[in-house]
Amino acid sequence: MKKKLKNSWLLLCFISLSCTIYKHPNQELINTKWSYDFGYKDDELVSYVLFKDTKNYSFYNGENGDITIGTYFYKNDTIHFYQECSIFDEDFPENSRHRQGKMEYKMLIRNKNQLGFMELWDNDAQKWKEDYFFTKE
Repeated sequence: MKKKLKNSWLLLCFISLSCTIYKHPNQELINTKWSYDFGYKDDELVSYVLFKDTKNYSFYNGENGDITIGTYFYKNDTIHFYQECSIFDEDFPENSRHRQGKMEYKMLIRNKNQLGFMELWDNDAQKWKEDYFFTKE
């Protein structure tokens, strides 16, 4: 009986320690903002991705003032985005091409402070094909 109690206690300690040490993969993105400045004289023309917590994000499009929201998951160097909707979706009929709706896409983090679309990364040259990536603020 004492041996079972001791083993149970050790197992409980191990589980508690594991939970304390475990770090959610999205943890390092919480409360970070990644922006892209279009480079015009108007300082307000900036798009950005805001990671609110370990699950939710919002994307502000500086070109049209739209905001899309959804959830995300970060694994290795890739962020998997699951867009839910746009704040303007309700302004358009359900079958309108202007509605953003649900969408999935992936972006890569490079050099610890650059976030860009997968298709814009050149693996051979180890650089972005275009100068379109978001920078961590």
